[in-house]
Amino acid sequence: MLKLNVHCRLFSAPPQALQRWIEATWSGTPQDAFPRDVIKSWRKNPPGVDPLALVPGKTKLGHGGFTFHFREWNGERWRVEFNGPWFSGWHGFHLRELNGGAHLVHTVSLQATWLGILLWRLLIEPIHDWAVEAMFDRLETAVATGSIPEHTARPMGRHARCAFWLFSRIFMKRSRQRHRRREAIA
Repeated sequence: MLKLNVHCRLFSAPPQALQRWIEATWSGTPQDAFPRDVIKSWRKNPPGVDPLALVPGKTKLGHGGFTFHFREWNGERWRVEFNGPWFSGWHGFHLRELNGGAHLVHTVSLQATWLGILLWRLLIEPIHDWAVEAMFDRLETAVATGSIPEHTARPMGRHARCAFWLFSRIFMKRSRQRHRRREAIA
């Protein structure tokens, strides 16, 4: 089953004012617009490659327990892919000029099993929707002030808070357990 999730925002600044902030997304740095104070974000590259570089087919990035594979950033289109047991697809940004400002669209396109759709609708989508809107808020502040806010101002709605609590208890605990097992084996 195919599922699309789309968020849009019009910024008063030109697209060029957002490009560097989009490029820094999921870097885990102070320039990262993702609400990393609530959900940890990260970026990894192979040894010998600048850790903050975006190298198609090489760079992995994500947040929490989610891993994405970087595919493209040309200043207008930023895209990553994901594959998992219950869903696979892509998500990214499309940035263009509109009426003297920037129109930014964030899209998730996923193919999912029935279990994947259930997980998406009940747990992931509410958190995702909050995170994208919080990211847009943080981008607006960055364009206006020249820096990303240290703390995310947008509150999480009740459904997102409940989903975040449940998701972190079930899936993040398993992720931490797998990580500990890998460290013990290494």
